[in-house]
Amino acid sequence: MVRRITFRNARLAHWLSDFAATLPQNRFERGIMLYDKHRVWDYHASQNGLHASVEDLHNSFYQVEIKWSNAAGEAAALPNPNAASVTCSCASAAHFCTHSIAVVLYWIMRMDQSGSINESETAVDQGDSPAYQVLESKMKQLASKAAPSFQRLDANKLASHPELQIHLEKIVRQVMAQDHQTSHQQPTENRHSSAH
Repeated sequence: MVRRITFRNARLAHWLSDFAATLPQNRFERGIMLYDKHRVWDYHASQNGLHASVEDLHNSFYQVEIKWSNAAGEAAALPNPNAASVTCSCASAAHFCTHSIAVVLYWIMRMDQSGSINESETAVDQGDSPAYQVLESKMKQLASKAAPSFQRLDANKLASHPELQIHLEKIVRQVMAQDHQTSHQQPTENRHSSAH
């Protein structure tokens, strides 16, 4: 038996219910099974449609492309699935095969989890928007300026465990000595070892 799908957003639930009503029940349930088993890979969404790789139960991958006839973000309207252009690399002749149903489920569930149906899911979710890249760059800069965690460790906070103090000091000395050795190695050491 296939699990019941629950939504936070009644409008999305109604859309999916209408979509499911246009499909044979067993095909829709197989699409749910693929979605439930996390078989949707390399998912991308835009206002114009969806693209993903879907792994079937026999470990074969199929490429699914769904192009909406109306952009998903226009006037907060959800796309009409009956007017969509659907292609899948599987052998099915159905307008929506089990693989494309799994992709639609993945898309609609992500929209429900995001809490907004007025904004279409875009490349921002994939981490390639300019705003995301600026934030990522700032994060990398901050991380490169931060001192290593062993240098920020406050040994006084371990006073409640005095038995750890001795071991901690030993570890810190070893790490600092090793760091000092690697940063100050002389190139002449390499020449002597290669001469032998």
